[in-house]
Parts: sequence; C-alpha cells; structure tokens
Amino acid sequence: MNGHDADVAVVGLGAIGAMAAWRLAERGHSVTGYERFGIGHDRGASSGQTRRFSVQSQREPRTTPLALEALGLWRALERATGHQLLHSVGGVILGPSDTPALLAAHKSALSAGLDHEWLDSAELSTRYPQHRVGPADAGITDPHAGFLRPELSVVSATRHARTLGATLYDHTRVLAIEPDDDGVVLRTEQGTRRYGHVVLAPGARARDLVPLAGATVLPRRVVQAWYVPADIDQYRPEVCGVFERVGDVNAYGFPTVDGATVKIGIYTAGHPIVYDTENPPLTVGPALLRRLRDTVAEFFPGLHPDPVTTTVGLEGYTTDGHPLLGPAPDSSRIILACGFSGSGFKFAPVFGDIIADLVIEGRTARDVDFLAPSRSLAPWPPDALTPA
Repeated sequence: MNGHDADVAVVGLGAIGAMAAWRLAERGHSVTGYERFGIGHDRGASSGQTRRFSVQSQREPRTTPLALEALGLWRALERATGHQLLHSVGGVILGPSDTPALLAAHKSALSAGLDHEWLDSAELSTRYPQHRVGPADAGITDPHAGFLRPELSVVSATRHARTLGATLYDHTRVLAIEPDDDGVVLRTEQGTRRYGHVVLAPGARARDLVPLAGATVLPRRVVQAWYVPADIDQYRPEVCGVFERVGDVNAYGFPTVDGATVKIGIYTAGHPIVYDTENPPLTVGPALLRRLRDTVAEFFPGLHPDPVTTTVGLEGYTTDGHPLLGPAPDSSRIILACGFSGSGFKFAPVFGDIIADLVIEGRTARDVDFLAPSRSLAPWPPDALTPA
C-alpha cells in the first residue's frame, strides 16, 4: 500500500459513505471508514424509516439511467446481506396537469421507454382515493417506484463491507484532511493516518471538512411527520404505493409500514438553515405544525391532520440542487460526495460505485460531469451562511 494505512478512507458512513465502503471493498480495495456518530444514526439524512425510490426524473433526465442502475445494485446488496431493503410497491406523481415537474417526469418516462400510465383527474380519483384530486389534476404512475428502509440499508452495507475486509470506526470524529504528494493525511483525536485516497461524505456537516462546501453546501433542517388514517387499509402497500404531489404543494408520502401510521413529508420554502450543526434545533414549533396540519387536511383528507410523531434531520443543499460528486478541484486524491439535498438516497449504491471508479480508475464511464465539484456553482449569499 506504498506506506499507506489503507488504499482509501471514507469519512462519513451515512448512505453515500456506507455504499462507497461496500463498493470499494467489493472491488478489492482496502478500506477504512470513519463515522462521527453511530452507524445508522438519526442525526443526518439517512433516517425516518422510509426513503422514496423512483426512476422517473422531474428535473434532470441524466438521473434516470443512474436510478435504473441503482435498482440493480440495491438488489445485489439485498442478495449479499439477506435483507429486503427496497420494497417495489409502485407509485404515482400527481398535481395540476401543467406542472413542470409532472410534465418532466412524463417526458423522462417516454424518453427512457419506462412503463407508466398517464392518468386524468377521473382516473386518479378512482385509483387513488387517498388524495384530494381536483378537476385540473393529472398523474403519472411509476411501476418501478417503492420505498427503501434507510437505517437498515446503511447498517447492512457497512456490515457487508466489514465482511469484505473493511475496517470501520464509529464515534470517531475526523479533525482534518491534508493531501500531499504521497497521499492524504487524515487526523482524528486518536491519531494520524495516511491513505492513498480519501472519500469525503460528511452529509450536512460538509462545511466542517470541505473548504469548497463552506460557501456552497448549506445545512438545512428537515422535519418528517406521521399521521393516523381513518382507514388503515387504504394505505397498505398493495393499495397505496408511494406518492408525491407537485405544483400546488410539494409533498410526498408512503404506505404504512407499521400498520398504524402514514408518513408524509412536506417541503417547506427553503427548509430552515442550521447554523450550529453541533446543536441543531430539535423542537418542531407551532407555526410549522400549523402548516403541516393545514396541508394534510387539504390534500390528504383520509388522515387525521395532526401529526402523532415527528423527527428532525439535517440535509446539505447546494445552490443548483445537485450534489458535489467527484475529485476535489485542488486534489484528485480527495473525492467529494456531499450536498445531496435529500434526494440522494435512492442513488446511493450507484454513487458509491462511481466513487469506486474514481478512486480505482481515476474516471467513470457514467454521465456525471454535471455533478463535478469543479463545475461553475454559485455560492450561497453571505446572509445565508451566518445568522442575522
């Protein structure tokens, strides 16, 4: 290993880091991983029982081939670990028929030759009575859609990486990353080690370690909530599937996984910025609770509108909505993987394999130049980076 403690270190073992550790170890590299908290913790984006999987793109058509490849890798991880991680229950995107996101999803399905149905308002009302459907609404089905179990996925990937020879440390905070001509020095409270490459996947806390992220990856607080339905049978996976409403409101949800409650996520305008990631605010205040209640009452009439459970997580957002994935502009030995804005989980296995490509081969055949950290990316305005 040319005087290195291992071929590669992975810093951050959430979804992206865990999958990178698995794919690197699977491909024969010696891997050391570091997680600041516990593996499978609830302080980042890889929590909340479920994460949506879909192959249709509402914005960037280059992500559809990545989602299809991720589907195969999710199944490969399931075979390797014996755990069901992806539940393919189908899904629907719905909203006013002229909503750009809905039309983009339809276009991506047509362009990629994906099975789907375009449903008018009457068809939506019949097939998906869980939703309030207006006369101008339409929807598109996605038979490939489903939900992932995030905590189980992260723990399963890290356990499998260990069986392949990876050494993973939890509750170990990385203090500094220092590249030089011979590799990358990594400093923790326990000492200093040297690696050929380092993968930085620190999630919403990217600004602690990634200079580029200081102005371009903004930590935001995301609240997830669970509701009690009047008729739980209307929300079972074989009936309901995953869903997303776009246009008049941006909300997503899942069928019940516990036989009692239904999870709904509601996008707030610019999820609140977290200036102190050491002590993020965990209380859900009355103003947000009112917004959640009003939205659920209007668009999901079959649910009791007051949430019975809420959780708070942190996600990193870039100014253009795309993550930083690729070599750091100042060192090809450092691979950046951060700023996934809450939408990276479904792609995590293929992103992990792309990271392995970049470490092992110095390049990847996948079309991901639009994610390169060296791209032109506007910084967040100064008033977004520090509290008023």
